[in-house]
Amino acid sequence: MNGSMIRQSRIVAVLGMEGAEGVKAASEADMIELRLDLVNEPIQAMKAVRLATTKPIIATNRLKTEGGMFQGSERERIELLLQAAPFADFVDIELSAELRDEFIARVNKPVIVSYHDFLGMPDEDEMTIILENMKKTGAIYAKIAVTPKNLRDNLRILGLLLDADMPLCMIAMGNIGRHLRAVAPLYGSVLTYGFVAKSTAPGQMSLAELRLAKKLFNVCSDKPGLEPDLDDAPPHHPGPIKS
Repeated sequence: MNGSMIRQSRIVAVLGMEGAEGVKAASEADMIELRLDLVNEPIQAMKAVRLATTKPIIATNRLKTEGGMFQGSERERIELLLQAAPFADFVDIELSAELRDEFIARVNKPVIVSYHDFLGMPDEDEMTIILENMKKTGAIYAKIAVTPKNLRDNLRILGLLLDADMPLCMIAMGNIGRHLRAVAPLYGSVLTYGFVAKSTAPGQMSLAELRLAKKLFNVCSDKPGLEPDLDDAPPHHPGPIKS
């Protein structure tokens, strides 16, 4: 990792029910996330997205208690994500997932460890514990999505980004912090997520809105030494995929 590198925030286009049909509309995104819990025939959808783009893909099968729609058991959820991993460049697993450590040990892709709070925002002590536990997982990114209740909570979110000692994505859900989806990258948030067809989280901006914000702000963080390994990974070139 080069300590003089400048970290560039990435815009992630979130694909839900539209699956691979949304890839064309996501052409201006830097990365693509496929929500396996929102599509029919998720492995086939994953293969189709892989064939349709060379952009880095995040495979996510969101835990129901953190906003997901997967209807099976936790074992089934993890096994499905492991089946999807060969067609992805990154995988997302929740910090609270019962089988998290087993999953990270078995998967052969860089991991994004995530935390979601749809009701509020942990206090400072709780947030410190969450971040420390995320670092212990060995994930390449930490992703924390919370629901600020006032403007001071928004300032706390930005402060967490400024103080981060690992690549961190901070997301403010809901209306009070909606603008932070565009502003947080200025403070070092390594990822920001936008929908293509339909919002998948409270307050989520569209891909077009995020692209406009990035153009207006010329988003780039000047925090050295925290460049994630995205640029170190070889680009994915789709080849024959077995059905």
